[in-house]
Amino acid sequence: MARKNRVSEAIYRHHIRLFRFLNDAWIFTTLMRPLLKEKGDALIGSKSKAKKEYPVPKKDRTVSSRRRDEDVGALFLAQHGRGIYDTNIISIISRVEAFIQDCMFEAVKQYPEKLAIIGGKSGIPLDLYLKHEDRDDLLEVFIALRCQDLMFGKPSEYLAKAAEVLSIQLKPDVIATYVEMKASRDLIIHNGGRINQLYLDKAGRKARGEIDDELDIDEDYFEEVIVNAKALSGTIQRETEKKYG
Repeated sequence: MARKNRVSEAIYRHHIRLFRFLNDAWIFTTLMRPLLKEKGDALIGSKSKAKKEYPVPKKDRTVSSRRRDEDVGALFLAQHGRGIYDTNIISIISRVEAFIQDCMFEAVKQYPEKLAIIGGKSGIPLDLYLKHEDRDDLLEVFIALRCQDLMFGKPSEYLAKAAEVLSIQLKPDVIATYVEMKASRDLIIHNGGRINQLYLDKAGRKARGEIDDELDIDEDYFEEVIVNAKALSGTIQRETEKKYG
């Protein structure tokens, strides 16, 4: 019973941290966007044509990058338009992935036999064994690495594995919605938000738009990402509470 309680309590803490992060992302974005617009408009409207120097890092020193006010203003307006949403969505998906990984870790740490569900390399690598004299430390590091390796697979597959490890059920629509969010994140990073066949294949029935369209990333979609990330986290927390609480 103690092992079960430790699993449910740990997952609850991860769930609360993710909720706080999601709420912070929403609050920060909604408060920051008007300021970005205000500053961008002011810089765009500047009468100065002089190039000002902005310090930027370069290896072991700082150098200057010269920009006109209107150029910097365009940066602010780009962030106001969709840049801030792109950045937050990338960050949110990373945090949700970390949450899923953490939940698996908590379950496997208490029930090491569940490592067989994750699969992957068999046996503890020699170099890892030599680095850790304490058996418990060694096992925790090995479990964390195995959970991390799983996250490099397809989202639908690692979610299915996570559900199996946690001994819970996830509704197909919850999985499909997350898969589309992850596909949108990948498209933002790898194709500048321009829809390609890979996105359509990944997103499946939840795909938004057609090939060569610019993927719609706006306040409405950002809100959906927040809500859907909370729904996935909440489902995992509730179901694990039933199983392990």
